[in-house]
Amino acid sequence: MKTGKRLAVKVFLGFLAAMAVCTVLSRAASSVLVAQVEVKKTGSGKLSYTYEGTGNIVPKKEENIFLWEGQQVEWSAEQGAKVKKGKCLVRFRKEYLEKEIEKKQSELKQLQFQVKEQQIAARTPARVSAAEGAYSALKDLKRKLEKARSRVRRAKEQASGEEYLAAKEEVEALEQEKSQAQSAYDLAKKEDAAQDKNNANAKEAARMNLQAAEEQVNMAEKELKALKEYKKAGGKILAEKDSTVLENSIQTGTITTGTEYISLGMGGWKLKGEIAAEDKDKVREGNEAEVQFDAGEKAEVKIEHVESLEREAEGELDKRMSYCWYAPLPEDMDIEENEAFTWKTEKDSAKEYEQVIPLTALREDISGAYCLIAVEKEQMLGTLMIAKRVPVTVIEKDGKNVAVTSELKKADQVIVSTEKFVSGGDRVRIKE
Repeated sequence: MKTGKRLAVKVFLGFLAAMAVCTVLSRAASSVLVAQVEVKKTGSGKLSYTYEGTGNIVPKKEENIFLWEGQQVEWSAEQGAKVKKGKCLVRFRKEYLEKEIEKKQSELKQLQFQVKEQQIAARTPARVSAAEGAYSALKDLKRKLEKARSRVRRAKEQASGEEYLAAKEEVEALEQEKSQAQSAYDLAKKEDAAQDKNNANAKEAARMNLQAAEEQVNMAEKELKALKEYKKAGGKILAEKDSTVLENSIQTGTITTGTEYISLGMGGWKLKGEIAAEDKDKVREGNEAEVQFDAGEKAEVKIEHVESLEREAEGELDKRMSYCWYAPLPEDMDIEENEAFTWKTEKDSAKEYEQVIPLTALREDISGAYCLIAVEKEQMLGTLMIAKRVPVTVIEKDGKNVAVTSELKKADQVIVSTEKFVSGGDRVRIKE
């Protein structure tokens, strides 16, 4: 009997040991197979948007100085050079300038002669009207014809046969001459009208040519005056303010066309940040921006001005807009001119949303957007923690969070990260 009791005790103790081992093994398996997750409760709030880009230090004021046309460049300040007020930016060859002045003076004289010629051509030409002579002849024939008709009437009254026939023949001849004279007069009037029109056209053409010639004279006089001013300036273009040469593509020895220029920076320096096209309406004046320079220094600046600029992308027909912001250069910083930097600015959304969850909690598949929450579920082995799918509708996102509408409750534990892939219905355990 005692032997049976001892055996029962041993069996019971063995069972307890086996259960302990199974529990340990179960927990070990659970720690390996069940995903460990981090959770966070949903809440209300605003989204925070981050915008960033690159930029560089630029002058507060830029100015393009266009070169004088038709001059030979002898020397020009190099790109990056600092030029004091009153010092030379570009110098032209004096000998070439003298020759240009002589050529322009000769050209001006020729144009002045052309003006005089056009003044003469614009006068109304003197001429005798052809219609006046034709009308005088027609009038004379009418008088003769009237007299001849009077003789016919007298001869008829006096019954003078021979005299009557002679007078009648004279009337017929004069009527024919009158008809021809009338035709000649009508033709002369047309010729006079055509000539008047031709003269008017010629006069108008001469007037326009005169106007054009006078314009050419005025232009030549201005050009000559400019050339003389160049000579008076010693053939040099001088800096009106302390400046830094930003760009200079002038080739020494070339003859200028008037399109060449030297770009200057003046008035100190400021920050210029490039804005991506998709962010052009989001980076505004008054925003705070964090800038980091290539040398490693950091600073907080306030954006003072935002602007859009048209630039050529791949030729004159391909024009695109670029966007940038400007801010004052931070004081007491050892920063080199034209140094580059990166920048970042953050801005809260104007609207506060009722449900905001971390962006890492958002999931999507063919059924739409959703998130997972950790919920307890009673099973045979006890209470287990599983992942439950909750559909969501995305309203807006930023770089870290997403505003949604859903059936989520404030107490729900939203899964924001997992150590392995988890889907709805999978067991999970919350990371402590």
